[in-house]
Amino acid sequence: MERDSKQKKIERRIDSRNPYSGQIFFATKHQLFEGELKNFSPYGLFIKTFAILALGEFITVALPYKEVKQGKLQGQILWRNHEGYGVELVRERKGTNFKLLKLEAKSG
Repeated sequence: MERDSKQKKIERRIDSRNPYSGQIFFATKHQLFEGELKNFSPYGLFIKTFAILALGEFITVALPYKEVKQGKLQGQILWRNHEGYGVELVRERKGTNFKLLKLEAKSG
């Protein structure tokens, strides 16, 4: 039996995504890339890019903060689609708050 295409996808995210439209830079061990940050939450990002990255790969992301305490974060590529990549932010210590909500939403 085929799945109903109208079935709702189960959302496993605890925190909602915040829309954002702005340039972002990120790097692997070997190369620097540019992309567009499309949305974020305290635990992850979606980056639109033409770069080819491997699932599970770790990247360093330079975030466009309004107030910068720690402008670079580590993340791991968890999924991809035709537009870009879902990145889970790696926490260095329990209880660390990266204050991603300080990003200012830009109008498209």
